[in-house]
Amino acid sequence: MFQKKSRFSILIVLSIAQLFALTLWFSVNAIIPQLTDIWSLSRSDIGMLSIVVQLGFVIGAFIASLLNIPDIFKAKNVFIGSALLGGVTNLLIAIVTLSFRSVLILRFFTGFFLAGAYPTGMKLIATWFQKGRGFAIGVLVAALTLGSGLPYLFNLSGIPDWRLVLTFSTVLSVISAILIHIFIDEGPYSGKPAKFELRQIQRVFQNKAMRLANYGYFGHMWELYAMWVWIPVFLREIFLFKNPNADPTHFFAFGTFLVFLFGALATGFGGKLADKYGRVNFNIIMLIASGFSSLVIGFTRSSPYIALFVAIVWGITIIPDSPQYSAMVSELSDSEYIGTSLALQTAIGFLLTILSIQIIPIFVTYVGWRYAFAILAIGPLFGGVSLLRLLKQTDSIEIAQGRKL
Repeated sequence: MFQKKSRFSILIVLSIAQLFALTLWFSVNAIIPQLTDIWSLSRSDIGMLSIVVQLGFVIGAFIASLLNIPDIFKAKNVFIGSALLGGVTNLLIAIVTLSFRSVLILRFFTGFFLAGAYPTGMKLIATWFQKGRGFAIGVLVAALTLGSGLPYLFNLSGIPDWRLVLTFSTVLSVISAILIHIFIDEGPYSGKPAKFELRQIQRVFQNKAMRLANYGYFGHMWELYAMWVWIPVFLREIFLFKNPNADPTHFFAFGTFLVFLFGALATGFGGKLADKYGRVNFNIIMLIASGFSSLVIGFTRSSPYIALFVAIVWGITIIPDSPQYSAMVSELSDSEYIGTSLALQTAIGFLLTILSIQIIPIFVTYVGWRYAFAILAIGPLFGGVSLLRLLKQTDSIEIAQGRKL
């Protein structure tokens, strides 16, 4: 029988729920070739499909942090409602959509509701883990990563109608809500119920250590989603360049899934390393490795399979540091406002992704794929410098129970 008080059982169920809910994020991206045939989408249109999700997420997360929603209301109920409503907006694309503009509107609301699932899931797991929190959040982000990549695998299933891919994602989001409802409650480290305090947002940035941890996260986010959005397009286009008469679906869809899959595996394993040896140095190493990948991948465009190998290496190094920023903020925050701090962190981080996603096709137009991804290296550079400064902060002793190094 399921033991409600077992924190590792909680971690497993919550990770599965997060995996299922986050299939909504890239469900439309996985079927872009089909949508391109319907609406003759340009690179700018493809970018907008992702940007509106990010924008919806940002606005949802800002509202959540402004009103302290993850801390005032029961976190599991916020997750359940968000997963269900996100599933509904995703399903509407499949059953009632008449135009590309309506897709953009519905994708905006999908992102808006996902803002109640992703940070809230991290808040929930933080209430169950004090020791080993980096590992726990790492497993949760690994599930998020795998869930984001799963729609690309759906695209290889032989399903003849793109609407069924979206429907499958919606079914999974409903299952995630059911899992949370039945099995998940807040744990022993949840803190006392919070009151609405607008000034709590200001407090998040008054703590210098937390501010520097957030700066590291912002640099990481500048790179992450732009890579996730455009790597399948890059893989598809370079495959077609070398094989103009071949079907690129298997190469780009399965290749993109591998990028997400290996990133998810590295994130789960990386959480253990970060807990044992220190979050800050671990994150600096990941930023250096992912930033280097962004600089070199464009030079592999003449060989699709070498490009895929570099993309997988990039996928392995671009995401494992992500949960550690969330763990840092959860450790540096007042326990009753962890949800608010995480929502604000993710809101600003995802706001930056809107710009970085939009800038890639502009660079492709003017400098080609060889140099287009290089602009993303600015993020790891900024993040790495911020984390080096964080190492010198005495109040950062709260990170990983003193193992900040």
